[in-house]
Amino acid sequence: YYLYSNSNYWAMSPCYAMNALVFIVNSSGNLAYSNVSKTNGLRPVINLKSSTEFTGEGIYTNPYVVKET
Repeated sequence: YYLYSNSNYWAMSPCYAMNALVFIVNSSGNLAYSNVSKTNGLRPVINLKSSTEFTGEGIYTNPYVVKET
């Protein structure tokens, strides 16, 4: 499923600013936290309206094409 990637990645939300902690999704898909000095992956996120249409497979030869309706 989407959250399970067998690696840690940043959730992009601060956890505790005084200690430079940021939420991560850990390798098991659970929410955790990590110091910003650690190396973790990043998964960019965009939010789309429910009426948004798209075509394509999301691969190099057939990328997604997003169209707002």
